[in-house]
Amino acid sequence: MSAAHDSVVEVVVARFGLDAEAVVPEATFDDLGLDSLSQLELATALKKRLGVVISDEELSELATVSDITALVEQRGASVR
Repeated sequence: MSAAHDSVVEVVVARFGLDAEAVVPEATFDDLGLDSLSQLELATALKKRLGVVISDEELSELATVSDITALVEQRGASVR
């Protein structure tokens, strides 16, 4: 996996207390049990941790962890 994916997983696990093994690239928000409010919380957590700003419109277009990772990579976030 990429550093961006690892960073996204870290944010999801830290914010929602999920098992890291469940946060696979093909996992959807539904698979992870994240409703629309949780998705907004995720966007806020990604902004705080990685500096990635995700608009509401963009968020509604994201379907999987892979989609989030691709956006993080595209934005050149400061992944650790």
